[in-house]
Amino acid sequence: MDRGYRRGLRLEPDRKSRGTWLGVLIGAWLLLAILAWFDPFGLGRHRFAPPLREPTVSLIQPRNGVVMPRGAGFSGDGHGARFAFGNVIDAPVRYGTENQLMRSSFATGGPLSLTEAMGMPDGAFIGEVGPAVRVVAVISGGYANLPDERISIIDLPEPADNALRGPSEDRIVLTNGCLRLGTGAGPLLVLGPRANAVFIDDAGWLTVGSLSGMESLRVGETGIIATDALPAIPGIETAVHALRLQCGGNPDAVILDNVARTPVCDLTAEQAEANRAAMKANQREVTDRMAQARREQLAACVAQGKSELTCARTIPPMPPPPIDMQQMPFQGRAPGDMCLPQGEVPAGAWAPAPRPQPS
Repeated sequence: MDRGYRRGLRLEPDRKSRGTWLGVLIGAWLLLAILAWFDPFGLGRHRFAPPLREPTVSLIQPRNGVVMPRGAGFSGDGHGARFAFGNVIDAPVRYGTENQLMRSSFATGGPLSLTEAMGMPDGAFIGEVGPAVRVVAVISGGYANLPDERISIIDLPEPADNALRGPSEDRIVLTNGCLRLGTGAGPLLVLGPRANAVFIDDAGWLTVGSLSGMESLRVGETGIIATDALPAIPGIETAVHALRLQCGGNPDAVILDNVARTPVCDLTAEQAEANRAAMKANQREVTDRMAQARREQLAACVAQGKSELTCARTIPPMPPPPIDMQQMPFQGRAPGDMCLPQGEVPAGAWAPAPRPQPS
């Protein structure tokens, strides 16, 4: 029953009180809706965001194999030479076209498939590389979810060394059984998810990278290397500290994010010029056919009694002529297409794959 007051001998409702409580109720609902929409306290983010795994660093001791890497020299541990660890500073560059590098095989104990390799612990493939390699550090877990610390907002004027740096030419070396960047005094390497394979390739050289010949490098081979800073997370400090104790020397450490080889161009300069000539001839032929089709459309429109200007406005213009790559006499990367020209390959270091003969 509505609350009221006495006016003479008649009880009347207190309409002012009813309107006040109704306004308070509507205002409370509006306030709740605004808070749910803007979420100023971040309650929704904690409720619906998936849990993030912190990255971890694992130290893996490679299995001993019967085949030793080529070019590996051994040095004592400095404590009576009870143990010897490998050193690899230089290795020949592996040349090949994109197809040749993608088909390169792994000689000693390689995985039968990518599925087998990715099912291994930490998603890494550490092959039988003999006693040359003492320990391999691999980062896994939530490393891919970390923000890229190399990208930052720069307010001018700032020093130029704060700018984003991309991959550069460098090499991976093996010093005292540990992988380092550049030289024996360079920083230690922690393998990232895209470059977490260590194996001996089909020519007997110790190789680091992925299971693709395009994205792997021999230890001591100059190639394209991308590194990243090691995240300052307490959970990985223990493993990295153990890595420093085992390897000694320079205590700095970086993540090996990716490596790549520059493929040899499939085409010579003469073949690339022949492709350009064939492409121009194909474009002229296609352009002539499209122009003839447009003239026929205009003629059909004028035959209906319309003016030529009206027909030209109603018929859309011709699109650019398409490029039919199947009409090119030679297929593959040409000089200038992020590849090494064949003339710049050292003599005897590479041989082109035999072309299939027409049946």
